[in-house]
Amino acid sequence: MSNTNQNLLNQVLAELAITEIMEALTTVESALPTATLTDEQRRELNSINVDNKVFAEEVLDEMNTNPIAAVNGTYNKEFLANDLSLFEQTESILSWMKNISQRVEDIRRLAGHEGYGLATAAYGMYDVLARSGVPGAQASYDRLKPRFAKNGGKPVDDNETIS
Repeated sequence: MSNTNQNLLNQVLAELAITEIMEALTTVESALPTATLTDEQRRELNSINVDNKVFAEEVLDEMNTNPIAAVNGTYNKEFLANDLSLFEQTESILSWMKNISQRVEDIRRLAGHEGYGLATAAYGMYDVLARSGVPGAQASYDRLKPRFAKNGGKPVDDNETIS
């Protein structure tokens, strides 16, 4: 069990900060092209790896430097150029967003870990105080104990998460 007196993260976000974050996320979302895939499309559409990206760039280069009418008349090189540019742009955005997402997940995990650890320690104290006959402790203990009924009344360090 961790030290419940150690609190690595002891703060909350100000309402203004939350509002600014949500507005910034709305700005990001509204600046992106509208493209939403179904689960089936996510499974079926090809993704691109480094080798495939290099190949697509080479094809674009060939279309620009060797404009064979049969190829350039059939396939729109501007579409290919736009797809590759958008891929690059979103790759940078995604990388930054993944870093931010990881930070938010780390903050959430740390806050949850510390909050739950402190809560279970306090619950244990209610148990001790109730068994010692301290007035009011039994009512608090009885109110809190259903959480641990499946564990014989004891807190466990389970890995439950809230999605």
